[in-house]
Amino acid sequence: MNSVLNFLILSIFFISCANTKNTHLKKELVRGEERFSYSDKNGQFVVKLTSGFNKKEKTFFTKRILEVPNSETDNVLEQSVSLSDIGTIKKKKTILRPKLSQYNVWFEGKKYFSEIKMNPVKKAIDVKMVSPETQWNGTKQIKLPSTKALYCFFSQVTECAKTIGFISEAIKKEAGVMNFYIIWEGYPYLNETFSDFPSELMSRAQLEYDGKTKEGSIRFNLKVGGQSIFYVVDKNEQMKKMFWVSQGISMVSRLLPKSESSSDSDLKEAGGSLE
Repeated sequence: MNSVLNFLILSIFFISCANTKNTHLKKELVRGEERFSYSDKNGQFVVKLTSGFNKKEKTFFTKRILEVPNSETDNVLEQSVSLSDIGTIKKKKTILRPKLSQYNVWFEGKKYFSEIKMNPVKKAIDVKMVSPETQWNGTKQIKLPSTKALYCFFSQVTECAKTIGFISEAIKKEAGVMNFYIIWEGYPYLNETFSDFPSELMSRAQLEYDGKTKEGSIRFNLKVGGQSIFYVVDKNEQMKKMFWVSQGISMVSRLLPKSESSSDSDLKEAGGSLE
């Protein structure tokens, strides 16, 4: 009788700890609308990022809007929403499991749409495309790699790493590498805008701890497609800066103080340049 009672007490304890951990994590993942100064080879723009959970608190969403700054009308150039379920692996690691993404982009005034949906039964991803161009219309199904791997939407890279505990562990150890697959929202249109980069729905990737900035923030290096993307996260493990040097892309939160909003020092420390 005592052994049964002890088992029940332990079970309740572990369930309570797990629920407390998940509740705390969900609060940390939520981001009210945050504006970023975004620049690439085409000019200067504004990115609005929002993230949170649906009403049932089981699906995490990320909304991203790219706009022309100081424009009264027709200022949205690109927008996307990505949904991931909260899941577990090995009954102890919490993960974000990609579920669905929708992406709109406007090229020369014409709208291009794509939808990416995970298909667990077929172990594949269903892609739907609607555009003015024949080759980018209709549907297709792309098989997932025949391996047990962690998948993550590109717009949720730091959130995926945070959810599984990699970021906090890497900061503590001042070292670490996370291997996973990136799923590119906006495929196939987005990939066509990149230089010397494979046009693929999924890419093998590594996120590596890359040290501290002089302001004390933590930098990570995402290695994908033979290129590097640098992320800078704050003490709450939220992304505040992103630099994709080879593509000429930088993205810096407008909430940062002026002393931290410059990209020059971060790029020099990372060994890159946007020039």
